[in-house]
Amino acid sequence: MMCTAIAGLVAMPIAHADELSKLQAEINNLSTQLNQLKQAQAQQSHWQAQRPQAGAVQTAQGAPAPALPDSVPPTKAEALGMADPGYVMRGAMPGSFKLPGTDTSMRIGGFVNFQGIYDPTQNLGPKFAIGNLLPSGPARAQSGRTFHFQDKVSRLIVQTSTPSPYGDINTNISLDFYGYTAGGDNNQALQNNNWGARIVYAYGTIGHWLLGQANSNFIDDPDQEETFDNAGPAGVPGAHTPQIRYTLPLHAGGALSFSIENPQTGYQDTQGDIEVATQTNPLPDFTAKYERSGNWGHYQVSAVARELGFTDQNGVRTTKFAAAAIVGATWNLLHTGFGLGRDNVGFQAWYGAMARYIPDDFGANTASTLAINNGTAADPTGATAVQVQPDVGGTVYFQHWWTSKLRSNIGFGFNHQRLAGFLPADAQNAVTTKTVHVNLILQPTKTVDVGIEAMWGQKTYQASTGISPQTAKRIEVGGIWHF
Repeated sequence: MMCTAIAGLVAMPIAHADELSKLQAEINNLSTQLNQLKQAQAQQSHWQAQRPQAGAVQTAQGAPAPALPDSVPPTKAEALGMADPGYVMRGAMPGSFKLPGTDTSMRIGGFVNFQGIYDPTQNLGPKFAIGNLLPSGPARAQSGRTFHFQDKVSRLIVQTSTPSPYGDINTNISLDFYGYTAGGDNNQALQNNNWGARIVYAYGTIGHWLLGQANSNFIDDPDQEETFDNAGPAGVPGAHTPQIRYTLPLHAGGALSFSIENPQTGYQDTQGDIEVATQTNPLPDFTAKYERSGNWGHYQVSAVARELGFTDQNGVRTTKFAAAAIVGATWNLLHTGFGLGRDNVGFQAWYGAMARYIPDDFGANTASTLAINNGTAADPTGATAVQVQPDVGGTVYFQHWWTSKLRSNIGFGFNHQRLAGFLPADAQNAVTTKTVHVNLILQPTKTVDVGIEAMWGQKTYQASTGISPQTAKRIEVGGIWHF
């Protein structure tokens, strides 16, 4: 018994020591966790202080970039409070990242565009180019009642933003696949369906300046109907062109911008040439635009001044000063109890020497600003008459939201070109074009639009051809996947 008591007295301090050891280990563990928490909070504060401020960030379009939400978790590099070249950090632009080891933010995006097209009248190509409609006859019947798929307008967009002492330096390079196809759009390689890439945008901005290829400062892109058709309403101005632009922001959402843009003078002559570009361009095109936008909508007034040139076969150069103007607006309609209050209505109207600012896919032979009287192919002469051929046209449209994910658009387009009376009769020459687009678009998720669109168009030919106005129809289903 005495031995047992002695053994118990010896074991008690040993057990007590074990308990103290365990307790000390737990205290040390809690202390370590507390230090790690304090360190993480300090690193988070450092990351917040280093985050780019939205008011100082400019997007590739020159507009302030929206702030990043505080709920977005930091990247690993941000959480560690370090700009280690081995880690990718969030960039200044929404959805962008910083190129490791640099201050340049990069964003990669774009969309996949897919269309299924049925032409009961005539295959007018990937666009509903009503100006290409032929008179009734065997040539038109060859491509009537045809169906085809196409995805040429799918686009890849790469944008960058780099801070500098002169403001953020931004770039935008965008490619689609609407490049030149030998033999025309119907001559695609059916085995691989290959298309040629082309530059849509390639420009840079710094401060108020833009240099490179972008939407012309003259056109009114915001005030257009939403269509699956790549062309949109007949005659609506649209152009991507190299330019130098200066934009002056004004109060209340307004802006005044000026540009000098790449010139191109198209002409038709009595020798039979249609839509030929001259090599005589004395000056760049000069444009000016005022626009204003807000929650209520958008409006703009723009003008272009052009020096058009032509040099005849004898080396005699003729120049003509010409101008054109556009006015357009869109109004966001108030909630009326029918719909979700997101409905809008708008218009555009234009007049003057529009020329290359209305691509021929959109209507008449509008690339031919000048008409030249220079004899015939059998008896060519010098240019005895050079005449400017102005355009006048407009479009109106309405968008209605049936639900938060389902919307419809309806729009009417009209374009008329005053052709010179001395031009010979040509069945390709359109005097007036008209189109109607109606669609139903579903947005099942934020990045996908799918729907169906019906189109009707009419082409009026030169009176000297004796051809009555002809009409065409198209049904199109499609989808756009944004990324």
